[in-house]
Amino acid sequence: MTTIRQILDQKGWNLITLRLDQMIPEVARFLSAKRIGAAPVVDDNGRMAGMLSERDVMRLVGELGNDIRTRTAADVMTDLVAFCTPESTILDAMLLMTNKRCRHLPVFEHGELVAIVSIGDLVKARLEEAEFEVASLRAYITS
Repeated sequence: MTTIRQILDQKGWNLITLRLDQMIPEVARFLSAKRIGAAPVVDDNGRMAGMLSERDVMRLVGELGNDIRTRTAADVMTDLVAFCTPESTILDAMLLMTNKRCRHLPVFEHGELVAIVSIGDLVKARLEEAEFEVASLRAYITS
């Protein structure tokens, strides 16, 4: 079974974060420019304080309209987030995402935030795993 570490070794361990004091319009532009759906929000010491997603921003737009210009990442982020480790399996992470109803999981190793994986990363890896299994079975049957 593929682990989160294996996915990150292929995808890369790049970690894009937001600051607590970043204004929401800046956050929206940043997420759009990076073409990502969510990012961890970190404090001045680099410790994770929460997660902020496009969905959080859109919910705020619906609630406040133009007043979003005065809000920061700290005002909007989700405080309690699920997380995984590099040793978690794809299925463990998918189950956690399903149960917690989230699309992004921070990855912690030795108590430190080291990466983030999305449901897209997990689905892609699981499909590659399934394709390999099918190819292996076909090769076995035909040999």
